[in-house]
Amino acid sequence: MKQVNKVLAIALLSAMGLSGCQQEAPVAPQSQQQTLQAQILSVELGTVPLTAVVPGAVVPDQKARIASRLMGYIKGLDVKVGDKVSRGSLLFSIDSTDIKSQIAQAQSAYAQAEAGLKDAKLDYDRFSQLYKEDSVSKQQFDKIRLQYSVAQENLAAAKSGLNQAKSQLDYANVRAPFSGVIVEKLSTAGDLAAPGNPVVVIENLTSLSVQTQVAGELYAVLRNGDEAMVLIDGQDEPMVGTIYTMVSAADPKSRTHTVKLSLPAVTNINSGTFARVSFKRGERQAMMVPKSAIVERAGIEGVFVVQDGRAMFNMVRTGISIGDSIEIQSGLNLGEQVVVTNNQSMLNGDFVEIVSSAAQAAE
Repeated sequence: MKQVNKVLAIALLSAMGLSGCQQEAPVAPQSQQQTLQAQILSVELGTVPLTAVVPGAVVPDQKARIASRLMGYIKGLDVKVGDKVSRGSLLFSIDSTDIKSQIAQAQSAYAQAEAGLKDAKLDYDRFSQLYKEDSVSKQQFDKIRLQYSVAQENLAAAKSGLNQAKSQLDYANVRAPFSGVIVEKLSTAGDLAAPGNPVVVIENLTSLSVQTQVAGELYAVLRNGDEAMVLIDGQDEPMVGTIYTMVSAADPKSRTHTVKLSLPAVTNINSGTFARVSFKRGERQAMMVPKSAIVERAGIEGVFVVQDGRAMFNMVRTGISIGDSIEIQSGLNLGEQVVVTNNQSMLNGDFVEIVSSAAQAAE
């Protein structure tokens, strides 16, 4: 019977201890109570933004599917997926045998036209003199003048054809239109290239945006130039994105609108990375305290409230963090004085000597 009473007593004491722990930390023995200098702050209402969080993805502002303007076999395709390329660097070449043959034909046609023009000019000069001497009729002279004019047009056409053939040779070497990274390689050396069929895909990973889909009710309150917080997978801190594109036409399947946000210059983010976008939809009032006021005792978050010059631990439930402040959802009342500095070693019941920030800085 004594053993049973002992067990009940221990259980009762344990229950009392747990109940007390939920309200406040144990009071330090009088011999161990200390006096600590600290700053205090009155609990006041602050403004907390109301947000709507939607998923998104990182997309490049510049993406090009590089194809050849010529029909021919690919050669010199040495770039690999993941390679960084600079603007103007050679990506691949097209076999130029056919192009060189066309240039040779154009050069021959140009030489013939040039010779024809010289012959026509000699006839024109001779008949011009004869016409002045009334040795030939006007009809004969007009015919020679027309031949000379046609020869001039033929030379101009031959020159244009030669220039066009030579320009085709420039298209045989395909170069990067901007600096970026090879993200896809759709052909290999020896494949037959054709106009419109991409060979490689390049993305500029230094200029990125975030694309997301939003419901109609959220789309209605957004405007170009609005800012939103963007948290990208793999990044420790969120960054600020600015809306620059809003597609008014909704997707017929999801009934959502496309919204794009520009990002600051980044170097360690890849396209396609998952992102969470927090759009601001309004504001609400909440109790806010500095983050420095939050301490942990026995695994419980709380703050020290100054009562009659003593620090008393109050367990609190925290909410959203905004800058250096944090929301208190329960455990405090408006107007209570909380310790915001020198509270890491503070115990329940310690004396608090209130100091200003300037005085503490001087110490």
